[in-house]
Amino acid sequence: MIDTRFSTALQIVISVAVNEEANLRTTSQSLALGLDTSASFVRKLLLPLNESGILATAQGGKGGIRLARPRDRILLSQIYGAVTGDKKIWATRHDIPHEGLVGENIGDLSEFLCNRAEQAVVDMLGSVTIEDSIAELRRLEAQKSVSHLQPADASLTRERHAAE
Repeated sequence: MIDTRFSTALQIVISVAVNEEANLRTTSQSLALGLDTSASFVRKLLLPLNESGILATAQGGKGGIRLARPRDRILLSQIYGAVTGDKKIWATRHDIPHEGLVGENIGDLSEFLCNRAEQAVVDMLGSVTIEDSIAELRRLEAQKSVSHLQPADASLTRERHAAE
């Protein structure tokens, strides 16, 4: 089963940041609606995000969810670490017969590779902030808008002329 905690938590944090920018209140219910999931699942993810100082929550009619610090100081690796904890991307099998070259060593090799892959993911996520992510979402949105404005055959015409 594929773990969606990180991608869901990322969407939560980005949604909170965009809502703050628009002066909109964010609640677990509004996030659940946008994520097409239950408010209880959202609250389950809010807990580690709150505990790690990424989000802050307040109860009551004027309460809601907000960023706990500026969005250019929230790294995606911090979100990843908050919601995945000690769970690794891949699990290593040590419950296999330990006979021969493969059986005796595959668990150690697998663990080595999994640890390196995990570190590469964390390192990459550690170079991207929520601010960067919002900028990329806006770039993608602008790119889609531009492609929708162009007639479908205009790009074919350009390609045909370029080939000639």
